Formats: sequence, structure tokens, C-alpha cells
Amino acid sequence: MRRMTLTIVLLAGMAPAAVAQSAPAAPTAPAPAKADTPAPATDTPTADRPGRFSFNRVDDGFLRLDNQTGQVAYCTSRTIGWACQMVPEDRAALEKEIARLQDEVAALKAQVAALREPPPPPANAPPPADNSEQTTHLRDDLERARAAFENAWRRLVDMIVALQRDMLRKGS
Repeated sequence: MRRMTLTIVLLAGMAPAAVAQSAPAAPTAPAPAKADTPAPATDTPTADRPGRFSFNRVDDGFLRLDNQTGQVAYCTSRTIGWACQMVPEDRAALEKEIARLQDEVAALKAQVAALREPPPPPANAPPPADNSEQTTHLRDDLERARAAFENAWRRLVDMIVALQRDMLRKGS
């Protein structure tokens, strides 16, 4: 029962739309409609949209977070009910942190750009040769590697054949 009273007292100072969004639905008797008063807008929260305010218990009261604006208020019990005071923001500290983060992002972007660049050639490396000359050297290297593998394969096959002959001679 105390919690329901707390919610109603805290919501009493809010705009009707905010109360409709934050307060739980309670059965009430319909109020008589006046002819000169427009019908209130129905701005009720849906299942997928949270209410405007959320409350978190702290030492001697509650912190109220406005889910639309991000403002935080500290609500405490007073002799006449509950009172909420806006929590002061240290704007200079926020601006300083934003500037620091912007500098860090710029430095990281510079590092990424530097890593994407091709590395410079070594100081003692010969100047790059003509593409046709590099292609010729590559073909020659590949031909030598193919010949070396072919010779190694032939020697391996010869060794296996010789081993089989020796096994057959010893077995007979």
C-alpha cells in the first residue's frame, strides 16, 4: 500500500500525459465530462515502449530518470510529502570528456589510416625492377622448384622400389 501511495504522490507534480505514461492503471470511476472541456488525449504506454520515468531506490529516497530527456532528479520524503530536485550536471566535466574522446577517436582514425598504407621499401633494398624482368625471374624460380620436386619424387619412388626388391629377396 505504501508503494502505491508513493507512486501517486511522486506523479502528482507531473503533466497529465506523463502521469498516464508512468502510473499503473487503477480502477477509477469515470469523471463527468464537461461540455466545454476537450476530451483528453489517450497517450498510454504500449507493451514495447517504457513509461516516461523510471525510479531507482537510493539511500534515503529515489532517483527518477526521465526516459525522454535523460534528466535525473533525486526524490526524498519531506514533512509534507515527497519532493524531487534536479541532480546538477557538471557540464564542464562533460565537455572535457567529450573533447578527450573526440581527440582519441581522431588519433585512432589516424592509426587506422597509417596501417592501411603500404609499408615503405627498406632503405637498402634495390630499386624496383621492370615488371617483365620480375616475371622472368619468377618463372625461372618456379621452373627450378618444379624440377627439384620432380627429382625428389623420382628418388623417393626409386628408394621404395629398391626397398620392395630387398624385402622380396629376403622373404624368399
